[in-house]
Formats: sequence, C-alpha cells, structure tokens
Amino acid sequence: MTIVKWRLLVLLDKHKKVTPAARELGLKQPTATFHMKKMEEEWGTELFESKTGRILLTDAGKALLRFAREIIRLHEEARLEMRLLAAAGERLAVRIDAPCREQAAALAASLLEPFGRAIDFTAERRLEEPDLIVSERAEPPSVAGSVYWQAELKLAVSASHPAYAGASADSLLASQSPWIAPPAGTELRRLCLEWSESRRGALRETYTSADLGTARTLAAQGLGFAIVPDFSRHHPAAAASGAAGLRLIPLPGAPSYGLELAPGPLLARKDEPMLLALFADTRRGG
Repeated sequence: MTIVKWRLLVLLDKHKKVTPAARELGLKQPTATFHMKKMEEEWGTELFESKTGRILLTDAGKALLRFAREIIRLHEEARLEMRLLAAAGERLAVRIDAPCREQAAALAASLLEPFGRAIDFTAERRLEEPDLIVSERAEPPSVAGSVYWQAELKLAVSASHPAYAGASADSLLASQSPWIAPPAGTELRRLCLEWSESRRGALRETYTSADLGTARTLAAQGLGFAIVPDFSRHHPAAAASGAAGLRLIPLPGAPSYGLELAPGPLLARKDEPMLLALFADTRRGG
C-alpha cells in the first residue's frame, strides 16, 4: 500500500467520516472512497463498515491500524533524515581508532570545519571504508601525508575527593591506587605499562574502559586515577574535552603520545583535491 492509503486508514479511524479524512489528505471524497475499496481488495477482507452514518474499522481494519501508525512514523523519520542529508551535502566518514574519542572528534572537527562538510564519527569498523581515520601514534610521523596532534600524558584524579588531595604520580603507584585502564591492544595502554615499569612500580588495574570519557568520569568520582592525553598545550580545540571535576597531574618521564589523522582508502578514489591537499605537505594539526 502507498503511504497515502496508510494515512487514510489512520484518518478514517480518527474522524469516522470520509469527507474530513479526505480533506486532511488533500483528496476529493470519491478519490478517498476509491482508495478504501482498493485497500480491501489488496488485503482480501473488509476493513471498513458503515454504522449510523459513521465509518468504523472492522476487526481486520483495527489490526492493520497498528501497522499503519508505525509505517507512517518510520516514513516521517526517513523523510526528516533525507532532508538532513540533502542540507548537509555529502558527509565525511571519520573512524576513530583511539580510546580518547571525545578529544579525537574535537580535533578533527576543528581541522575540517573550514571545508563546511557534515561529519559522521564512528568507532566501529564497518563494511564501507571511512574517508578519514584517526589513530594513536606514539611518535610524530617522519614523512608527510598525515596530520599529527601532540599530547602530554598526565594523571587524571578527582579535583574534590579528599583521597586525591595531595596525590602525585609516585604516591599513586606506591599506594596501589585503583587504575582506570584503557583497553588491551591500545597504544595508550602499552605506554602506561612501560611508564610504570620505568618508575619501578606496578599499576593495579581496577577498571577498564574502552572510552577515556568513561575513565574520566570514574576518576572525577574519586574511584581511581586514569592516565590521559592532554592536548591543551598545543591544541586548544581539545582542551575542554572531559576536563570537568578533574585535576591533571604531570607524569614524570611521560612517553610521547599523540593522534594521527590520515586519509582512508576511500578518499583517494574520490574527487576531493582540497581535502587531499590537507595531507600533502603537513604532519601537524593546529
């Protein structure tokens, strides 16, 4: 059935008369009556009955009404989505392969804002290739072809919890305070473990979070400490990401850490000379 017929079914249940239902749809009464007959032919059963001048739905019509309302809702949702896509133009797909997703998104959005494109950020690996990829990188790249954002690794602790009032890196290691760890397999986790070994200490992993936004929230509640990248010195665009309720403590002997934005395989196959030029002769983002 067409969306007009689904809407007519709902309006007939609302008005109980053909004329006002047809008027609301912008149809003439004979056209609405024709659609009613066609609906009954399509479903092979009576959907409407006339009682004392009113049009009522039969049991079959009432059963179909639930689906009609859901189909109309989905149609309206799809219409709004298409309107958004048309207004935004072609979107850029940016995949974030890093635990500091909020900061990665803020940095990428700030860099790409002059291009005036809508951006679809995702942390998932999908069937389609992304246009751009943000990934962890311990050291700046040695050759051009990507944008690199340098960070400083710091300890994030609660700014108000008394247990962390005078905390330092060495005191947290010595007291075996709970560590809110990044997930296994990430560059940040590897660097955290190497740093603790260099300080002749051991981190006590109490929580593990795939997203540093969650780690910061737990740390702000005083449930432990996290080791997080701080981009504020070099890149103010990411300074405010997840900083509320936290005190950042310098990490002595902190290893190098940053994020790299590089074009994905899909971008090279598109006609995007301005975007590709962004990576032609630069290694650092501003």
